[in-house]
Amino acid sequence: MIKKELLKLRTMNATSKMMQMADADVPKRTVYKTWNGEHVSLSYKCSLYLRCQVTHGFLKVAFFLPEYMRTGGKKAAYELYIDKEKGEFITYDRIRQKWLTAKVDMLPWPGYFYNTKNKWISPQGHDRIKKYLGGEHGGYKGLLEYQLKIRAEELKRRHKRETDPWDLDMAQTPKLPKDWERWVDKVGITENYIFYQYSRKGAETGYCTFCEKEVAVIKPRHNKTGRCIRCRHEITYKSIGKAGTVMTEDSKMYLMQRCEDGFILREFSGYRKYRKGDYKNPEVSSWEVRRAIYDHNASPMNAYYWGLYKQAESRWIRTSFCAPHSYGDESGRVYGKTLPTLGARELRRTGMIETLQVNQKIDPEKYLAVYDRIPQLEQLAKAHLPALVTECMRAYYNFEEAFKNPQSGSLLKLLGIDSQQLKRLRKNRGGRNFLAWLQFEKVTGKCLADETIAWFCKEDILPDRLKFITDRMSVVQIFNYIRRQMRETGMKSREVLTTWSDYLSMACRLKMDVNDAIVYRVRKLRQRHDELVELCGQKELALRAGEILEKYPHIEDIYQEVKEVYGYTGEDYTVIVPSRIEEIMDEGEKLHHCVGSSDRYWERIERRESYVLFLRRASKPDAPYYTLEVEPDGTVRQKRTMYDRQKEDIKDAEKFLREWQKVISKRITAKERGFAEKSRILRNQEFTQMRENQVIIHTGDLRGQLLVDVLMKDLMENKEELAGTVLADAA
Repeated sequence: MIKKELLKLRTMNATSKMMQMADADVPKRTVYKTWNGEHVSLSYKCSLYLRCQVTHGFLKVAFFLPEYMRTGGKKAAYELYIDKEKGEFITYDRIRQKWLTAKVDMLPWPGYFYNTKNKWISPQGHDRIKKYLGGEHGGYKGLLEYQLKIRAEELKRRHKRETDPWDLDMAQTPKLPKDWERWVDKVGITENYIFYQYSRKGAETGYCTFCEKEVAVIKPRHNKTGRCIRCRHEITYKSIGKAGTVMTEDSKMYLMQRCEDGFILREFSGYRKYRKGDYKNPEVSSWEVRRAIYDHNASPMNAYYWGLYKQAESRWIRTSFCAPHSYGDESGRVYGKTLPTLGARELRRTGMIETLQVNQKIDPEKYLAVYDRIPQLEQLAKAHLPALVTECMRAYYNFEEAFKNPQSGSLLKLLGIDSQQLKRLRKNRGGRNFLAWLQFEKVTGKCLADETIAWFCKEDILPDRLKFITDRMSVVQIFNYIRRQMRETGMKSREVLTTWSDYLSMACRLKMDVNDAIVYRVRKLRQRHDELVELCGQKELALRAGEILEKYPHIEDIYQEVKEVYGYTGEDYTVIVPSRIEEIMDEGEKLHHCVGSSDRYWERIERRESYVLFLRRASKPDAPYYTLEVEPDGTVRQKRTMYDRQKEDIKDAEKFLREWQKVISKRITAKERGFAEKSRILRNQEFTQMRENQVIIHTGDLRGQLLVDVLMKDLMENKEELAGTVLADAA
């Protein structure tokens, strides 16, 4: 529309009838009180008057406000111009003298406009609007309906520009295989049952949902698992009298098919339902939830999920690919009949076909994401090392350090072992830990029994964990010593190692001969450990600090670097960054906890996994109050006062710590955020292992509780930093 030409169209003023009606419409005044004083609200019987004309192909509508008409004003407040042929409209604001693109309901009306629905227009004007626009209504309602329709069409065109490329991708999706529904029922959904009729004498037969036949059963019990003696599938027994309606868990299923761009990976979910009294006719449901398109080299192109698009329609929506570090188990059965042709070309260099021959359930998209990051995954799969493949998919970042020669095409050089060790790794179905022990063998030249390695793997103990003692004892001696301490003290293996390493560290600080077998292989380990904790408090701090600096030379330099980042003083509390090792040790002694007497914290500081800071009252900055263990992003792992306790006052201090986290989030450098990401991974791994090993606290007020539960409760993640990480991942 040419705006200058529109303004030249004939001006419409309010008619005499309209002026009379407005003059007779005395507004109703309503006074109401708010927090900032009294306000007056006006309401008219008719809040708007309209006139219209069709000229030069345009529909021109003039809007008149009663407040101006009652003072003699005949000019329109707004003039709306509609070009139906082009599907356009625009409004001129004569009060402010500017053009507006808003719909009539979104114009800057006075408050009384919304107090009544009455908008007056002559019958002729009403019909003229209805006829010109071709809608169901005329008048103000007809104008709004038309504008809403135009906006909806504009939105649809805008969305279509985005979705058209998506639809082109989806158009190359092949049809489902003819036997797909049968495969979903018999292979994709893995849960099966045997329904039997309970009898006091004992049921002798039941109906197997996989065989779809009556089979013999032996002493079945409701919800007990077993195997069908006919098809050998794993089943769950269900008593017909108790079962009611039975539904399987939702199962993930995958179908890979060749398409124009390469191949498409389709993800489905499905379940089976058995209604009470009709167990032989289950209802099988499956639906597609995700599609991922890869090129002919198995490189990712586009991914889509089925969802609600723009709150308007359900359709395929473009999304990001599965990340190699994504959590959650999305593994499922993969349709097999399309794999041979894909394995000969598109999947030939991925190792996925070999993995599927061993693992019945995998997440193919996660596999390809890890393969893209760790291409050596193909070698592991084709070498028939399924445990390594599974662990690599679960935590690929561990394998970036596990490979000795990542660029080597030789599997033996890649893993850092010889051919005989590879046979042992394959025979024992060894994973990352078993490989680490074989690599240790290769370096030291000392062979270990497979049973010994298997025990260390079961206990999740790696060679690096034994460095503190391997210069004095062989691995076999260590193996026997740990098991004896476990039998005599009831400690877990990792608890024995922690107690042992702490004991030797304290013995060294006390100038004991730690090379004497009587000292380093003490019989009553826990008792001697507790005795040295008491003795260590009597030695000079400087002497012990010197020993620590010899072992961990960068600690004080690190604290000097981060002092300006983490130090902060509030109204009631302050966080102090120590400068010297003696300060940390003195803190531990005065508060009677182990922060200054255990290598564990020094190691974490040295590798910048966490820092030890002091929480003090602002009025007493020199008096120890709480000791904090803090990750580089400000996440508080631990906050402990006297004897490793927490008191009620910590709740008030936590408010300050949240304030402190917000402040330091603005100071934290990219370098510290990098350390924080690694720290978070190590912390989660440690917590997971503690829970699996059921590590229990044996002393103090928390005696009998799981250590991981106490640490989780103590954890205060920096919400500011965590939100930033989530947004960065989403981007």
